[in-house]
Amino acid sequence: MFRTAVALLFGLTLPQTLQAAPPKELYGKSVIVSWMETRDQRPEGEQAWRSVQGSQALKIYVSEAGRVFNDLTYSTRGGSADRGGQIAGQGGNRAITFNGRSLLMMSPHGKGGANRISVDFDSTYASCTAEVLKAKESEATIIKSYSQIIKHMIEIRSIKVSGSACNVRSGNVFGN
Repeated sequence: MFRTAVALLFGLTLPQTLQAAPPKELYGKSVIVSWMETRDQRPEGEQAWRSVQGSQALKIYVSEAGRVFNDLTYSTRGGSADRGGQIAGQGGNRAITFNGRSLLMMSPHGKGGANRISVDFDSTYASCTAEVLKAKESEATIIKSYSQIIKHMIEIRSIKVSGSACNVRSGNVFGN
């Protein structure tokens, strides 16, 4: 879902220090949220818009010490890109907060856009559901972002999200 949401973008400015500690039930576990995107985009400077389909995945690992590691990847037929791993609360641009049996990740998406991923866990933290939202500052906003796949700035005028899935598993999704 792609929304115009000033409140969503405002939420990205919350200081990292407001993060609640992850629930003990997630210590030593990984959470993987995946979804499909269809974007109407073009390389900056070109006239023609193209429909580009790809998949994204947000991978989160909560260490036995309660530290939250995360990584975001994007894949299309043209290749894949890793947006870089981060430790929550260590100056990265993804704000991850926990509240009861819920997790919320918010991050900017290039210039003019934002991502919001909410995860709800069952009472045993063995399974989860996720909602992925994409937003931009206004209906007319064109998001400008650097594509690590084509190594060039791109312009995005719309994003449709579908097929979000979530799972929880024991161990470190990053293999360490």
